[in-house]
Amino acid sequence: MAYRHQRSQPLIRVQDLITIHYYEIDPDYCYKGERHSFWELVYIDDGSIHAKNGEQDWYASAGELLFHAPDVYHLAEGNGKEQGHIFIISFSSHSPAMEVFRDLKTTLPSGLRSLISGIMMEASAFYNMETDGLTPLPNAPKGGDQLIRIYLEQLLIMLYRQLIQEETPQPEDLPGEIILYLNSCIYSTVSIPELCERMHYGKTYLSKLFQEKTGKSIMQYYRALKIGEAKRLLREHPYTIAEVSELLCYDTPQYFSYAFKRETGCTPGEYRTKVQP
Repeated sequence: MAYRHQRSQPLIRVQDLITIHYYEIDPDYCYKGERHSFWELVYIDDGSIHAKNGEQDWYASAGELLFHAPDVYHLAEGNGKEQGHIFIISFSSHSPAMEVFRDLKTTLPSGLRSLISGIMMEASAFYNMETDGLTPLPNAPKGGDQLIRIYLEQLLIMLYRQLIQEETPQPEDLPGEIILYLNSCIYSTVSIPELCERMHYGKTYLSKLFQEKTGKSIMQYYRALKIGEAKRLLREHPYTIAEVSELLCYDTPQYFSYAFKRETGCTPGEYRTKVQP
């Protein structure tokens, strides 16, 4: 009997854990702020704090979540009134779906608080929390770092669902819904039959509506999204061409190079040479 292998299509993937901390923030504590190239999630576990995100001033209290996107200036400090206890985890993720969390301050649903607790419990058992970096303890339980990623990805996916409120789109909203979904699949694969099943409309209707709205077929648009992300990875990261091909779920590096040249007129190697300083 032949078995059909179904490739996983992760909506959100956490590449690296950067820092995990639990801080007590005194009312008069001040911080100069920082910016860095990765995501940061702040959960107010108790009390309240003052925070900044870019030009935004946030006053956050127990049960709220703050998201700071890469390269956005931010800080957390005392609010001059009461003490606060905060949990911070920073991580890298290249998933386009993460954009829904940019500049977001929200209340954590009570049903998801166990995921924050799970991250905190595994982190305290696996890492030396007194150091700046993530240094595993000598007798750290096996798989603790993997569980942290799993809990974090689950938290992000469940929050994403609530924020997007996945409902069957009305016809006038379909092209935008398709584009949103295609963006979430840049690091995986998508097919027209799968898209039709998801949107609850037929192939001919979806394709015609999308072409009229964007001037491109659905797969042309999807290929352009993937190549756009490939260009960003080649510019901003030291990945090899084979690694970029694998990240973006191309069958082979050779096919990735062919698709890249078809879209841009140059190979991935030639493109990287042109954009390097």
